[in-house]
Amino acid sequence: MVIMSGTATVLQQFVSGLKSRNEDTRAKSAKDLQHYVTTELRELSQDEATTFYDELNHHIFELVSSSDVNEKKGGILAIVSLIGVEGGNATRISRFANYLRNLLPSSDPVVMEMASKAMGHLSMAGDTFTAEYVEFEVKRALEWLGADRNEGRRHAAVLVLRELAVSAPTFFFQQVQPFFDNIFYAVWDPKQAIREGAVSALRACLILTTQRETKEMQKPQWYKQTFEEAEKGFDETLAKEKE
Repeated sequence: MVIMSGTATVLQQFVSGLKSRNEDTRAKSAKDLQHYVTTELRELSQDEATTFYDELNHHIFELVSSSDVNEKKGGILAIVSLIGVEGGNATRISRFANYLRNLLPSSDPVVMEMASKAMGHLSMAGDTFTAEYVEFEVKRALEWLGADRNEGRRHAAVLVLRELAVSAPTFFFQQVQPFFDNIFYAVWDPKQAIREGAVSALRACLILTTQRETKEMQKPQWYKQTFEEAEKGFDETLAKEKE
């Protein structure tokens, strides 16, 4: 089915706005898109709505796959605007997960920040999806931390871990032990942005452990390990100052 000319024009306006080099224009287009799909699009027939979404998904794929950073950002904003719409179509949500996954790592730190936040939003799309999604993404991020140092992957990993710890604490909690086994590789990374991201992820994880633990299942070694790592940093600094 060919998308109706009126709807095609509206879609093209959204896409043009999402491609804009102006941040406010991109944000407004994403907001307008969300409004459109939750109001006017629902007045169309099922076939027309399906065709619109098919065309929109194609454009979003092109945006996130673009070499233009602004278009990537527009694609991420579009994804976020559609998460949770009509309860979230399972196929669409799975597709968005792949789009975001392929954006990381990125040479642009803002793209990585936006993509990781979008992954946090996506992790709240539904219980069945969330459980599998969080497990997969946390394990991938931890693999990136534990493997040979790759700056881009390590930075992306700490951003993703922070967002998932905040957005999906129940499912993230199931991966807490391997998190503590690997996060300190990034805490002591030579690059400041990675260190700061790692500390933010560590803070988010410590918050969720204090909220999720019962007295019977407390794991003092997590806090002891964090304290010892912090002490080690001070000890190394003092040692260097004495040299």
